[in-house]
Amino acid sequence: MKKYFVLIPLFLLIAFYVTASDSTKVKKNRYHKSLRGFYQAGKVLQTNYFLQGINDANLPVDNFQAFSLQYGIETDGRKLWQQLYGYPTWGFGFYSVDFFNENELGTPSAIYTFINAPLVKRFKKWSINYEVGFGLTYNWKPYDPITNPYQYAIGSSNTVFIDAGLNADVQLGKHLDLTVGFTFTHFSNGAIRVPNYGINLIAPRLGLKYIFNKRPDFIKKEVPKYDKEWEYIVLFAGSVKQLAFQIIENSGDTSHLAETYGIYTLSTGINRQISHKVKFGLGADLSYDNSYNSYIQYENSQTIERMNAGSGIKLAVGFYGAFELVINQLSVIIQPGWYVYRETWAVPESPIPPTNTNPIGMAVPKRKPGGVISVLA
Repeated sequence: MKKYFVLIPLFLLIAFYVTASDSTKVKKNRYHKSLRGFYQAGKVLQTNYFLQGINDANLPVDNFQAFSLQYGIETDGRKLWQQLYGYPTWGFGFYSVDFFNENELGTPSAIYTFINAPLVKRFKKWSINYEVGFGLTYNWKPYDPITNPYQYAIGSSNTVFIDAGLNADVQLGKHLDLTVGFTFTHFSNGAIRVPNYGINLIAPRLGLKYIFNKRPDFIKKEVPKYDKEWEYIVLFAGSVKQLAFQIIENSGDTSHLAETYGIYTLSTGINRQISHKVKFGLGADLSYDNSYNSYIQYENSQTIERMNAGSGIKLAVGFYGAFELVINQLSVIIQPGWYVYRETWAVPESPIPPTNTNPIGMAVPKRKPGGVISVLA
């Protein structure tokens, strides 16, 4: 069990809160603003058959180009977290990508929020930075068994947008910076709607940033000693997940089903904050995953009954370690974990093996003799 949590909605709320706070409390000394544009051309990672060329065009989707425009707020150190993170730039961006396959993938674009901060420190005329962005991508052309049957990389019109990379900023003048770097970009909907194989991109990035008015004067204060403290957490979470099934009728025809299941988790943990920026912790999860060991009894492409394999126990227990990076009122959390109890996977398989693959490259599901049971595709 591995868990990676990023608090995207909280990031957006904090961004709006800080903007409102600045406009009411610091009217005469607002933060300096900037505008930055990027261009990218790079590789689509070949993680599924659709991208490798089993698609309507019979061509691999292996290249892309993208453009991004960012509106940035240049921090100056008036708050302690800004100095601790090397006076970062944060703000909002618009991203548009072209996969050269509009008929099957659409024209996806994203609205996101980002933070760009020095990796070590700022030098007089340049800096090496890391940048992370989170947002929502829209305008995908999703999978459809009739109108878009090959495109099983993305099954929904909207996905999460995650972007991370390194870059170098070099000052070209009083207002202008050149940015050179590379990024890794990920699109996924978290299996809320299937199919959801996701798309991953990697590419160099070239951009120009214009700082309005003038560059900020950085404020440097003495950093107070942090008094270490404990933090106790109890969390209940609910979510949904789809499973994709392909079925073969007794006539030999194939059809598709997607079923939605609920997942519920009770989590408890303890953290120790050791500095202004870092927390470590341990925790435990108790989860109920209604999708686990689930399959479908069907007849003539119609669901007759949802079935459970094995003993039908869907509870799982796990433990995790936690690392938390604190950025003002935002936390970015990583929690790698391990199951200590989970029933063995027991969805039944037919002794009749599949003889081919379906049109979109996934293995044809197996049948019980004389039966009408599908298994996870």
